[in-house]
Amino acid sequence: MNKTLLLILCDFLLLNLLALTRWDKNELPPAPAPLASQPASAKDDVVSALRLSLEEERNNREKLARDLATTRDESKSRASVLDQARARTAELSERLQKAEQDSLRLAQQAGIETERSRATLEAAQAEAATLRQAQEKLRTESESLRSQLASAAVTAKAAEERAKVTETSLRTAEEEKKKLLEQNQSLSKGVNQLAEKSGEMTKEIREYRPVAPNSLYADYLARRATVFLCTERTSAQGSGNKQRESKSILLTDGNRTAAVLLLDQTPLGLGDAGGVWNSLTGSLTLPPPSNFPKPIDSLQTLKQGDPRFLSVPVGQPESERIASSTYRIATDPFRFSRALLISPQGSGYGECSFRLEPNLRGYLEMDSRFMNRLQGEYAPSAGDLVLTLAGEFLGMMVNDQYCAQITSLEPSVSLSWDSKGASKGVGEALSSIKRSVGNLDSRLR
Repeated sequence: MNKTLLLILCDFLLLNLLALTRWDKNELPPAPAPLASQPASAKDDVVSALRLSLEEERNNREKLARDLATTRDESKSRASVLDQARARTAELSERLQKAEQDSLRLAQQAGIETERSRATLEAAQAEAATLRQAQEKLRTESESLRSQLASAAVTAKAAEERAKVTETSLRTAEEEKKKLLEQNQSLSKGVNQLAEKSGEMTKEIREYRPVAPNSLYADYLARRATVFLCTERTSAQGSGNKQRESKSILLTDGNRTAAVLLLDQTPLGLGDAGGVWNSLTGSLTLPPPSNFPKPIDSLQTLKQGDPRFLSVPVGQPESERIASSTYRIATDPFRFSRALLISPQGSGYGECSFRLEPNLRGYLEMDSRFMNRLQGEYAPSAGDLVLTLAGEFLGMMVNDQYCAQITSLEPSVSLSWDSKGASKGVGEALSSIKRSVGNLDSRLR
């Protein structure tokens, strides 16, 4: 039984005992009245006794009511305390449950950590075992190395002795080698001198040995360039559009590279001097590997040579790519008494003798006698290319009898060649060329 409830019952019983116990003084019964008045006295006693009982009962009830109220208050306070105790108990139960969960989680984590620690420990043990094995292996290897080192020391000592012997032999061999080198150098000098002389002789023989005309002609066909020119004028100034495609030779003087042709091989002429054009266009097609048309910016007359020569300059990058296709200007043009004439278009070729004309400096007179033509020999004509029999460029025919030499590609007058050809620069340049041609000997016109 609850201890608190037991105390309450004990207090209640004690209060009832105190309330029901009569603590008044015992009095002696009054003296009996005379007999005549006894009935009335007995009735009063009963009434008094009843009244006393009623009062005691009332007092007892009031006291019981007060005790009951006090008990109720105490019960309420105890019930409140009990509720607080239950709430506290529930809170403690929740805390206990949470603590149990936390302890369970910690136990699980501890188990995981324990497993990890166990795995780490096992790995460490395995690594330690591996290290012990490696240590044993190193110990074995170190012992083997010690033995090898001792053997190597013995071998090194023997090798040192052999090296001393070899060094002595090498010194002897070095001295003999020096002697041999001196002999070889003297021999090499003689051989080089002989080779230089032989090369010079070979070069001289090749230069003085003529090349077959067929070979020179085939070589020209593979190395020639194509010049395409087009002019446009109004009908009042001329015949409208003119165009001309000509084959040209590529020359180099060591500093410049250009395609060379005569004025008669272009749509222009001396009769166009002072004229004005609406448009001037053209292209230059070089031999392989640069065999695609490139626009022409200008034509140039040559500072030295016949005024009717025109050149189409080739840029430095392109000239390097086609270096094998260019012809050199002859350095010794009179080495051979005959020369090779080739039609620029490649329609024919043939050998022809020539001679110097003292009064026409820079020109050669070609043998173009009528009898030679009747015998089927190649007849020279204006525009033909003249090559030496060594394959160098000699000049170009300005008519059917005379060849004009070219010694340099240095430009003189530039003819601007563009689509806006209305400027008078080309017409003025042609006027200058016409005046220069008029000053030439009548045999060269």
